[in-house]
Formats: sequence, C-alpha cells, structure tokens
Amino acid sequence: MTLFSREQHILVTGASSGIGRACAMLCNQLGASVIAGGRNEERLAALQARCASPAHWHNEVRDLVADLESLPRWIAGLRQKYGRLWGLIHAAGEGRLDSISYFELAEARSHLELNFLVPMQIAKGFSDRRNFARGGAMLFLSSASAVYPEKGHCLYGAAKAALAAAMKTVSQEMAHKGLRVHCLAPGWVRTPMLDRAIEHMGESYEAKEKARYPLGFGEPEDVAWMAAFLLSDKARWITGQNFVLGGGCY
Repeated sequence: MTLFSREQHILVTGASSGIGRACAMLCNQLGASVIAGGRNEERLAALQARCASPAHWHNEVRDLVADLESLPRWIAGLRQKYGRLWGLIHAAGEGRLDSISYFELAEARSHLELNFLVPMQIAKGFSDRRNFARGGAMLFLSSASAVYPEKGHCLYGAAKAALAAAMKTVSQEMAHKGLRVHCLAPGWVRTPMLDRAIEHMGESYEAKEKARYPLGFGEPEDVAWMAAFLLSDKARWITGQNFVLGGGCY
C-alpha cells in the first residue's frame, strides 16, 4: 500500500521516539521520503537502518528549543536541501502531570515555549510559500486534554489548547494557498509520557485510567495511521480540524 511518492518529503519532528517515531516509520513505509528530526542521533540512525526504505530517510539532528528564533530559517534550509516539503508532522513536545498547587512561573514558561512557541515558529517557516508544495499539509500533535480538561493536566492541556486554537486560524489563512492544517488530539497512548505518569502515580493510576478506555490505551501506530491519511491527498478536502483519538473514552 502506498499513500505517497518518494518526491513527497515529510518532516517529522520528535521522530526518535513515541508517536513521532511511529509516524516517521509509517510514512516511509507508505512511500514518502522522510526527514526525521530529533535530538538523539544514535536513535535516529538506528531507525533509518530499520525503516522500509533507508535511502529515502534523512536524519536532521536538532534541539528545537536551543534556538527558537532560527526555526523558520531551519525550515527554509531543509527546503533548500531537499526541495519543497509536502508535509509536516510535529510530534516533538513533552507532557507532564501538574497542578495549580505546584505552579512555578519559570517552569510554566519553559513548558509553553516547548509545546506552543516551538510549533508556532515551525508553522511560520513551513507556511512560507517558498517552502511547501501546494496540496500538502501540516499536522500538529495536540492532546485530548486540550478538548476535555482533566485534573493533573493544567499546563499541558492549556498549551495544547492554545496550539489547537492557533492552528484553526492558520488553516483559514493557508487554505487558499493550498496548504491544509490539522491537529490530532490523542488520549493516553503507550509512549514514554504514559510510562512516566505511571511511574510517578503508581500502578493503581494505570488501572484506573485504563478502565476509562473501552478500546484500551492507544498505540503510537494508531495515531500514525490517522496522521498519514491526513497528510495524503486522500484527505484533500479536510482542513482546520482537531481530531480526538480516545479509544471511546471521550
């Protein structure tokens, strides 16, 4: 099965683990040339060796928060290197459990920078007409907690809600220019973020949360298949949506 051609380059941030890794591997399997962005060069190289077409997998090692100002120029540099980009899956980010009782301003600023300002800067660079191929799409990982706020997701839910709202407006701005814009809002997926939550809260937390999901916790590949469809031209008439993936929980 193919959804893409090798001439269609898809940038995946956060490609070295979790949902980003699943998205990068699947898009490469479905025919795209993948530009895998991440901080861990060793893990990216290992994924390239395992992917369906290593010749059409390109690693770009970058810490996205190290130089926030230059992210639009980074996107422009990727276009100069690989040609116009067909798609973006922005999966880089960090989740955490928090509460207003332990709110710290410095930590909040750092969290919002990573989960809101970084994707905004990447969107700014990608949406430059010189950098994207008409008909393509940007997709950003939001969270179900942005749509259905829950205790323990104060900062994370707020950042992801801001991202979803911003991308709704960006979709309206970019539709006539031939660029579609999406968000995916997963609930609990078996990723390092879930592992950290269970480690912090205990096994009873895992059992309680799992009971809320009639279809069980999601797997990264569940999100990746939806992302691949939305980036493909099969979804040419879809833009501006924030799709909740929740296994029946929401």
